[in-house]
Amino acid sequence: MGDLKNQIFLQHIDGALARVREEMIRKYTPKKENRFLFKDITYEIGSCHINANGKFEFEISSKIPQNILPNQAGINRYFREVVRVMNKSAKRPLTSKMENIIHNAELEYKERDYVKLAFEYDEDDLYSTQEVEKRLRHHVAKRIPVPDIPGVATPFGKLVIVMMTESMEEFIRQNINDLIKANELVKANYKAPAPKKAAKKHAAKKPHRPAKRSVAVKKPPRKKAASRPAMKKKKGAGWKPARKR
Repeated sequence: MGDLKNQIFLQHIDGALARVREEMIRKYTPKKENRFLFKDITYEIGSCHINANGKFEFEISSKIPQNILPNQAGINRYFREVVRVMNKSAKRPLTSKMENIIHNAELEYKERDYVKLAFEYDEDDLYSTQEVEKRLRHHVAKRIPVPDIPGVATPFGKLVIVMMTESMEEFIRQNINDLIKANELVKANYKAPAPKKAAKKHAAKKPHRPAKRSVAVKKPPRKKAASRPAMKKKKGAGWKPARKR
């Protein structure tokens, strides 16, 4: 009975993961393989499984923006800073690791580093008996039909599945939003390398024209008026010849 119960739970939790994944793809830019892109970073929500502790575990990941990081040391530091921010979240990751993934995009293999975080939730994290009973009383009082869940016979059991998937959707959404915020916070401390400036085209220079200078033109010296010859006095009255000595 336990295996069947876990199988039914896992089926519906995977459905919750798929709904949140589709929500993010609609909200942001869709990518191949059920991934989505936001502000140059690719995100992915994985599938769920039951781990060795009997809890529901799934992974989320985000690509490390290598275009703004100078070298491998910068990539490692970015990873550590994102994990440090995520460890301050209301729900801390179970594990964190940097994973190198190779994608085959149109016969071109691309190697990328990812921040990969695992989260786990216990059955008690997803619902409580008291909450299910309260929801059931509300359905009965308001004559609201209980959703049909294949493989589950009782109204109580059906509402367990409903409330469990509602809680899981809320938790997954919070986890991926925390990762988006962590990336934005850490990325703000890095600056993309400045693009090379294109050589400026110098406009053709106009031929240099010397500034006009005013040249003082010297006027030729005025010619002195020719002296008029002394007029000889006519002989006549009052004229006396010069005395001979």
